[in-house]
Order: sequence, then structure tokens, then C-alpha cells
Amino acid sequence: MRNRRWMIAGLALLVAVPLALAGCGAKGGNQTGGTSPEASTASSDPIKLTLWGAVPSENGPQEVVDNWNKQNPDIQVEYVRFVNDDAGNLKLDTALISSQPVDMYVNYDFSLYEKRIKAGNALDLSKFSDYNVDDKMGEGAALWKVDDKYYGLPTQKGLSFVWLNKDMLDAKGLPIPTEWGLDEFRDYAAQLKSDKVWGLAQSDYYFNVPINGSLQKQSLQLTKADGTSAFDNPLTVKTLQVYFDMMFTDKSLMPHTEQITSKPALDQMFVKGETAMLFSTNQIFRTTNNVQEFPRTFKVAAAPAPKVNKDQSDYINAGGLGDVISINPSTKHQEAAWKFIQWYADGGMLPMAAGGRVPSSKDFPVDEAVALMFKGVEDTYDLDSIKRVMFGDLPLGLSRLDRKTGTEQQAVYDKAFTQKLTPEEAAKELARIHNDNLKALSK
Repeated sequence: MRNRRWMIAGLALLVAVPLALAGCGAKGGNQTGGTSPEASTASSDPIKLTLWGAVPSENGPQEVVDNWNKQNPDIQVEYVRFVNDDAGNLKLDTALISSQPVDMYVNYDFSLYEKRIKAGNALDLSKFSDYNVDDKMGEGAALWKVDDKYYGLPTQKGLSFVWLNKDMLDAKGLPIPTEWGLDEFRDYAAQLKSDKVWGLAQSDYYFNVPINGSLQKQSLQLTKADGTSAFDNPLTVKTLQVYFDMMFTDKSLMPHTEQITSKPALDQMFVKGETAMLFSTNQIFRTTNNVQEFPRTFKVAAAPAPKVNKDQSDYINAGGLGDVISINPSTKHQEAAWKFIQWYADGGMLPMAAGGRVPSSKDFPVDEAVALMFKGVEDTYDLDSIKRVMFGDLPLGLSRLDRKTGTEQQAVYDKAFTQKLTPEEAAKELARIHNDNLKALSK
């Protein structure tokens, strides 16, 4: 998940890939050596694979590979963590083109995924005929096709939504929203704020969510029919205006400059009761479930991300399927890697559910995932609202806005929310940046 720190992380800071991350896969590893699966089975040495991912190992991945390794002594997997920011992704990309052992890796961003495919660093999965991705994962999986082919398996549902302090809502007589727009969103934040509590907290990434969700129906690239940027439109202007008013008129949302300066831990603000609402993703399960380190007395509820206008019928929620696992074509153990990925998607990723990762495979034991997500803390959640958002049938989309545009547009939000640009001027600037990059990409 991206945040401001990721956006500004300098690629130049990474001047070398630490060899320590390579593990000890020299014997039977991947591109650095090893034998075929068949030959390895006949020998005493197991196949050794590495899986690179961004989730901290203690939040599920290590238990996943431990479970696999116990069940499959002939194929042993090592988990290597990289941070999902610019420097971390550069570390992974550097490892993919070097002698570092990377057999499998997880993609969290479409533009990086596509870039890796074009660089020849992701295996075309059509060579395997024993797994129907569309049937297993549903229609949302097709958004990850490139040239009508899969180069990775999307393994989890991810979406942006609003976490709510239900006790604060109850005190104001406010119901848990099941559908709302930015006007209602703003009204809730204004009613819930107090001298010591913000009505809403969110990172600056989420300024994009209502805007992108209003544009994705017509184009995943967020363009108009003529191929030019769709950002300059009344819905973008309204989104920026509402956030502007929440900061400077209602004072229900921390001003942008203050947030940049103080760099608050937003998930901790929420569990401490310092904000009534938090616009985020399922990632903060790691914090809301950790009642030992972050004790709380209130119930947590959830609402879908607000549309720009409540009556929008073409709104698509940010998210879709994600955690797309690809195979490095350079690995000498493609079949073994594919066997692991199928196992992971259809049940092996169960330990990841405790961190809020919702499996996308229809064959996954959903009841077990839900039970694991809330194990020991069931009474601290409004489960009906959580399940409605996380396991409901909200229309999900996947923006294919190029990464460069997304990064450069951040400066526009900085100017809009420091009152250097009006919402109308900011919408035009968002479109100008997008158009410039569209032209560059077409050359």
C-alpha cells in the first residue's frame, strides 16, 4: 500500500542489492544452479525456491512457507521480504535481472507488474493447463491480463473502505453507512469531531479514491473516449472541494500541511480514539486485532468508500484482486513454483487472513478465513458491517493509471491543500500531467 513516504522514497538511495537477502540457495536454487524437479526427486537434495513479498514475515508469510515445507519435504520455500516502496521495488527488479535467487514474487501495482512482463521477468502462465484462473478467481482477475495472458496469479481481494468507531457513531445516533457520497461523508466527519477527536483521518493517497472510482467505468487508464485525460471534470473538482472544506471550513480533517509535518501513525490514531473514521484498507487489521499492544474499548465497524455523489450508478470501488504472484522465467524450477502458487491460492495462504487478506479463490475455505481474522477479538468488531464490506459484492476495479502520473499528481494535491491552487485549477493540473505522460508513453 502506498503512502506519502513511499511516494517520495528516492530510487537513488539503493546503490546495491544486499547479498544477505539472497539466502543460501546456491545448492539446488534457481537461476544460479540446481537440477530439474524430476532429477531432484531422485536425489536427496530438495528443490529450493524463494518467494519475495512485501508483507512482514511475522504477519503470515513465514507460517505459510513453514506449513508448505512440512508438507513438501522435496520442495522447500524461503520467504524474502522487500518493502513495497520505490526503493524496495527497485531492489526486487535488480534481483530479477541479476544472479540473486528470485523464483516467485508478489506484485502489488499493475504498472510495475506490466513493466516486469515487458522486461521478460514474468512467466507466461498459459504454459500450464491445470488451473483455470478466470473460473477460480472470477471476472476481476481478467484486469491483470496483459495481451490476453496471465503472467501472475491474483490471490486476494483488496479494497479501500472506511473504518468506523461504532461507539462514537452510536453516541451521535448515526447509523453505519451502507452507501454514501462525499456530502454524507463530510457530514459524518463534522458531527463526529470534537476538541480531541478528528472526524476523519486518511493518508493523501486516498484523495485519489473517489476520483479514480468515478473514472474507471469508462477507462482503466482514466481517459476519455478520445484518449485524453479524464481528470478535468466536475466530479474531480467536487472531490477536491469537499476535502478542502473538511480541512479549512469544518476542521474535521487534519490539514494537509500539519499531516506532512507531524507524520502521524494513522492506524494508531484510530485505535487510540483520536479519530472517529479512518479511510484505509484491510491492512490495519494488523493494528485493530493487536489489542495487547493497542488496547481499545470500542467496537470497529466498516463502511464502503464514499462515492463522489451518492446516486452514482457507474462508481467502481478502488481495489479489485491483488497480491499477484509471478514466476521468474529464469528459475530452473517452474513446475515446482507453479505447484506452490496453486496451493497458496486455494488454501495455503490461510495464515495471511489474520492480517485481513481476503482470499480470491472460490475454492478457499472462507469460513476458516473469517474465523481466523477475528479469532479472540470477535466481540470488538461489528461483524455484520465488516463482512458486508469485505465479502460483499461491491463492484471492484483496478486502475491502470501509470505510476509516474500517480506520483507526479501528488504535488498537485500538495498545492491544492495548501491553498496554492483552487479545486478547479488543481483538476486541470491533474489532467495536464496525465496528458503529458500519455503522450510520452505513446512515443
